[in-house]
This record gives sequence, structure tokens and C-alpha cells, in this order.
Amino acid sequence: MWDNLSLKEVVELTKDPFPSIRKWVKEKGKKVIGSTIPDVPEEVIYAFGFLPVSLIGTDKPLKKAPSRLPDNACSLARSNLELVMSYEGDLFDGFVLPQVCDTTQHLSDIWRIHFPDKYTECFLAPRQVDRPSARYWTKEEIERLISSLSKWTNKKITDDDLNSSIALFNENKKLLKEIYDFKKKNPAALTNKELFSLIKLSMQVDKEEFNQSLKKIKDGLKLEKGEGYTDIILAGITCDPPEVYALFDEIKLNIVADTLVTGTRYIDGIVPQNGNPVDAMVDRHMNRMFFSPIHDNVYRNFEEIKTLYKENNARAVIYIHIEFCESQEYDLPDLKNMLRKEGIPFHVMDTEYQTLSLSHLRTRLQAFFESLKGGAL
Repeated sequence: MWDNLSLKEVVELTKDPFPSIRKWVKEKGKKVIGSTIPDVPEEVIYAFGFLPVSLIGTDKPLKKAPSRLPDNACSLARSNLELVMSYEGDLFDGFVLPQVCDTTQHLSDIWRIHFPDKYTECFLAPRQVDRPSARYWTKEEIERLISSLSKWTNKKITDDDLNSSIALFNENKKLLKEIYDFKKKNPAALTNKELFSLIKLSMQVDKEEFNQSLKKIKDGLKLEKGEGYTDIILAGITCDPPEVYALFDEIKLNIVADTLVTGTRYIDGIVPQNGNPVDAMVDRHMNRMFFSPIHDNVYRNFEEIKTLYKENNARAVIYIHIEFCESQEYDLPDLKNMLRKEGIPFHVMDTEYQTLSLSHLRTRLQAFFESLKGGAL
């Protein structure tokens, strides 16, 4: 089903992948485990024979979630809860929910209340990765997740099961990285929307099948540099709705690097394939890029973005701010000031998952880059 897709088909499926997931599940007789982002070790879920599906919000109307969450709850949290309460909840046999901020901590409790008959487990990765205990904590959590799934399924998995799963998921990320690297130098070869649709769909469908599509798409790419493109860095957590990428394509912006959970932070999550697979997944977690809700060196976000900007000779940084994301709202003022002191052009786009019109974003984005070309920034 997902093994022979064109770029156009990928973009269409990314808008709403769930009908195809339902069809695949019916054909294969598989169970589905949903997880919110970030950092749930999906290789573990796959090793148990389940399809791991990342929950990345919905643009469908909010009907039930607003009455369960405060008005200022993060747009992504509201959207994910709505997705399962009103639209796709019956598809999932269970959920693994990371707790990375106050909102996601309370959200997991709400989830348990409203889905009492489904498997629900939390993944409590350390929120202070710079502490000596973080590695031990991460390993304990991965082993606890394995034990929880084993108890639920009455099945045990081996290191070979995990290693096979890791190899498949690593192949997926390597293919995505190769396509991303090609696009950096050939911005006319595929659009930003197509590239990030490939990444997003990879997080939601069977990788054994989808890797076949990625190979064919990669092999079919042609050298097309195009003219008039502006290289940019995209920073944030997620970038939705997908039409935001279409705005970038419209004014010929070329994303050459990013810090998104639905972008490079996912692609870079390749697990070292040497030794104990659990230890290798711990290594992966400890070496991930900056993520706003996780406490780290207070300058790390700034340093990573500055490095990406300079290494890629970018012209500007665009920051995607999710409406009411508390951690981003604390990060943003200082990040903005530090980058501007470095002389790095910086533009913030405020987004939310139920956006009906992007006209205001288009106007501000066009004005920013007109100013950039005119030397006013």
C-alpha cells in the first residue's frame, strides 16, 4: 500500500493518513499503538509486532478537547486529544505518551480517564538531560516500556527483535537524510512541502513498505538547482498546518536545515548498531538535538541554531511558534535577542492547528523577506 508512492501521493496521504492506515491494519491484522511526540522509542513498539503511529495533530474542528483542557493549552495538545476523542480513537489499540512538559503530563491523565479500555503507558524520559543520572533514567524507562508491553501482550522480545527493528528504522532515516541533503543543493528538485511530507508520513506508516517508496523517489530525483531561492533555517517543534510549507515554496524559500521534531531531530535519531540495543537507544536519546520542553544548557538552542545558520550560509532563521506552547514562549524572547545581537535575521510565525486562513502569515512573511532583500534587516 505504501511501497510505490509518488511524491504527489505522499503529499495527499500526509493530509489525512488514517484511512490508509485503517485499510492497512485490516489487511495485515496488525494492532496500532499511537504516541505523541517526542522521543518514544518506536523501535520497541515495532519489535512487538505493532504499527507505531505518531500523533501530530489534526486540522479538523475541535469539538470535545476544549472542554477537557484550559483555554491556554498548547494547540498541539488540544489537537492531538481531539484527534483521538472525536475522529480516530477506535483505530488505536493503545498509546504510549511521553511526558515532557506540564501540559503533556496532565494530558496523559486525561487520556487514561477517557480511554480506560485501551493500553496506555507513559514514557518518562528525563527532562534534565545534563544530569549524570539522565542516562540511567533513560535506560530504566526503555526497559520499563519493554516490560509493560510484554505484560500487556504476554510476549517477550529478544535483542534480535530489537536489532531488526532498529535496522529498519535506521534505513528509513538514512533515506530521508539523503533526500534532504539532495534538496539542499537542488531546491527545485522537490518542494519543501514534499520533503517534510516524506518525513511526516514516515512517522505514521509502516516503514518496511514506505522505505521502498523512499528509494524510488530518491532514485528519481533530478539535478534542478533553480533560480531565485533563499536558503533559510527552520526552527521550532513542529510546522503545521502543512500549508505553511506551501507559503515557503510560494516565495521560493529553501529550507537547508531545521530543528523540528518532525524534521531533522527525527532524521538524526539513528540508533548505533553495536552492542546492546537498549544501550544503543539510550545513546541515541542522549545525543539528540535541543528540544524546548527538556531542560539543558540554557544556551544550547541558540548555539545550535547559530551553528546551522553559519554552516549552511543561510540568509535567515524562521521560528515556528505553536500557539500557547508554554516552553516555546519562555524560550523565544531570549533566543530572539541573542540571534539578533549576532546579526542573524529572525522571523517568528505564530501557528495553530485549526488555522483557517494563512493570509496574515503570508503578508508578514513576504514583508520580512522583501526587507531582507532590500538590506533593511
